[in-house]
Amino acid sequence: MPQARKNTRRSTSKKRKAGQENGDKKQENHQTRFSRSTCHFHNFAPDEVHNIRDKLLDWYDKDHRHLPWREIARSNGDPTTRGYAIWVSEVMLQQTQVVTVIEYYKKWMEKWPTVKALSESSLDEVFKVWAGLGYYQRARRLHEGALKVQSEMGGVLPDTMDHLMTKIPGIGRYTAAAIASISYGEVVGAVDGNVVRVLSRMRLIGSPVGTATSNQFLWDLANSIISPARPGDFNQAMMELGATICFPRNPSCSTCPLQSFCLANQMNKSKKSYLGALHPNFGAHKRAYHYSTHKRHQRRSPGNKF
Repeated sequence: MPQARKNTRRSTSKKRKAGQENGDKKQENHQTRFSRSTCHFHNFAPDEVHNIRDKLLDWYDKDHRHLPWREIARSNGDPTTRGYAIWVSEVMLQQTQVVTVIEYYKKWMEKWPTVKALSESSLDEVFKVWAGLGYYQRARRLHEGALKVQSEMGGVLPDTMDHLMTKIPGIGRYTAAAIASISYGEVVGAVDGNVVRVLSRMRLIGSPVGTATSNQFLWDLANSIISPARPGDFNQAMMELGATICFPRNPSCSTCPLQSFCLANQMNKSKKSYLGALHPNFGAHKRAYHYSTHKRHQRRSPGNKF
């Protein structure tokens, strides 16, 4: 009997090991398929890029929402104040919807309109104004960042994505790209959850989003279509499109300014439930899964904020 139990344990162990190896191979296959997906099918043609820029910016100019951080970033003459305005909005919006953030944002900017003003406040004061938004670590990071900018950088916010990421604690790639492009005009794409959804649908990208390879491809794709003349507006337009038209469920494809460039729309016109599906094999496939139902997408990335 003891020998039988040993044999059973060995058999179970072998099955687990085999299962793990199969899982590793599947992941490698996903990565391999995605590396092959950088072909022309998934990239935009040069003439498409120009048309996408024109159509998206025309739509954005007419239909964008008037949000307080956008107004500050557009009208304030001081670059650091513009960057600070976007920085605060990005941090607030990480786990909170736009409608909730607006009033908190206005109160915050009334009390601390500049990095210097925030750096001179106490953390207790910051928490009091933040009360109700939750995730207080976000407020702590903002305060710590302001202290560092004021004490180590002479009160001047870095003006490039790379420097924002490396010099200020708590600022990641997306937030840095948003600040740099919107406030300073750096020609760099900004990829949040909304933009992932838009690009994945437009190019029928089916690799599991969240892997390093697929993430880098999406960033490369965003950078390939960014408008050199209006990088900040273009990034905001992409986010706006995802937030107001290209919904996770039931996207409003008939009103989308980019519908003629969207492969998901073109290939699934008769299957509205599959519009914008992500699936394992790149391109049209019987087994299609909504972006919103894929487990990897259940975690809320900075979405629906612009």
